[in-house]
Amino acid sequence: MFDATTDALTARILAEKAAAATPKILEGPHGPGLLYCGMAIHHQENPLTEARNWVGMALSQRRRPNNPPNRALVFGLGLGWHLRVLKELYPNITVSVFEPNRLMKDLFDKYNVLAQGQEPEIFTDLSDFEAMVAREIVHGDSGYPVVMCVPAYRRLWPQEAARFIDRVNMELSRREVIDKTKEITNSATMDNLAKNISLASTLPDLMVLKDHLPTMPAFLVGAGPSLGRNGRLLAEVGDKGIILCAAAALKPLLALGVSPQVVLVLESQDTSAYLKLTETEKAVMGSETILACASNSHPNHFALEGFHQSLFHLNGGEAQLLSRGLYLPQGGNAGSATFALAYLWGLSPLILVGQDQAYDGNLLHAPGTCDSVFEENYEGIVIVPGIGGQDVTTNTSLLASVNWYVEAAATIKRNSNPPRLINATAHGASINGFEEISLAEVIKRLNPEPPKIRLTKIIASVPKTSAAEIKSDLKQMSGLISSLKRLLQIDFHRCLAEMVNTSQTSAFLAQILAPAMASGNKSGALKNLIWADGLILKMLSSL
Repeated sequence: MFDATTDALTARILAEKAAAATPKILEGPHGPGLLYCGMAIHHQENPLTEARNWVGMALSQRRRPNNPPNRALVFGLGLGWHLRVLKELYPNITVSVFEPNRLMKDLFDKYNVLAQGQEPEIFTDLSDFEAMVAREIVHGDSGYPVVMCVPAYRRLWPQEAARFIDRVNMELSRREVIDKTKEITNSATMDNLAKNISLASTLPDLMVLKDHLPTMPAFLVGAGPSLGRNGRLLAEVGDKGIILCAAAALKPLLALGVSPQVVLVLESQDTSAYLKLTETEKAVMGSETILACASNSHPNHFALEGFHQSLFHLNGGEAQLLSRGLYLPQGGNAGSATFALAYLWGLSPLILVGQDQAYDGNLLHAPGTCDSVFEENYEGIVIVPGIGGQDVTTNTSLLASVNWYVEAAATIKRNSNPPRLINATAHGASINGFEEISLAEVIKRLNPEPPKIRLTKIIASVPKTSAAEIKSDLKQMSGLISSLKRLLQIDFHRCLAEMVNTSQTSAFLAQILAPAMASGNKSGALKNLIWADGLILKMLSSL
């Protein structure tokens, strides 16, 4: 039996717990500290010095620290001492904070130590924070942020802190894959763009086909090793759907007796030899296949015979210069680009085939493509959940592609009337957000009386950008860059500020001025401005 003494003890324990769970302001000689659940979030004696130590540690661990950060990702508001330090160091930095506890958010609103106009971007829903990170870090211009967790927050909310850190690191890894690819190919892609620029006025731009097509299934084919298991079934699609494939998947498909309607090429290197077809392959493909080449891909791709040529854009800069500003977000490979293009066109359902994103035994690609042998000493091997519930082996590069699809699925499903997403790949990594249905079952359910379309005829009717309009824009840009070169000789810092302002007027200028803005010194900026001016002159001479 419990007596009155026991009841009083229980009440006292509950009261002490409730008191501990109430944030407590600690007035100190240098500003307020903060106590919560018996743990000091900000120490009472000198919270500002403590916060400087936290920020210094976060800066020392930042990825690619060469340029000043323009964004910080922070776990925990507290009273804002650490946010104040960030703003003192980098006045223009955007600070995005995830706060796991509503009580802390209310306390910050009441007692925060930031100056007027330094308010951070605050998230109390972790999913919203994660969506922002994917948008700004992976696909935006935020670069590599400062990432920090308030030490006491990590101990008070360990699960949320672990999820915060894991998600941010995952998105930073995705950004690194994209940036490394750009670093390797940037000069090549810009040179390609200069040579291809006249094609914008002669070839159809696939980015403007939205609302030109009926809603119908899209089969999005990659060159994964499992394509041989079920790819032959695609021959049964006929007029019931549109087959879009990565260039690497074309010959494996033709060997299976399947002719895609659209073949996508992203490569800045010359891979045109692979797409030169034998007479037998031409007979299987027929005369209605569209070759869709990125506007910055190698010029030899546009010279291939036997295809209806078209183009699309991978970056906002060339999209603004050559078209209507629409460019194709993708996960670093042509397979993901087929998915993005089909979504842009309004097709549904979107069905992945041969997009394993994993090894199948010793194979990484379908037979008939290159690099199909698994190297046992390959770095970055990862085990992930597979289609059908069994684990599969992948690598960090392919995992970045899986994560891109997961993010794309989550983004798409937040929109009204989203397309159905199906993974009909026979083997490989499971992708959250996609239903797993066999390709045989998907084809069995297709509409027996689909709308009849001729895709080549539709794209031929797409309006094209005039060469005169492109030339006029380029001449204006050349004049702006000449002005910047003159200003650079007078005042380096004023020139940097003017480059920032100029880049805000044009996505293409932002793209080609970025190396000059990142150079950090007068000679480096001049070298890159001369390169940018030379690039525009090459483009003008190509028109």
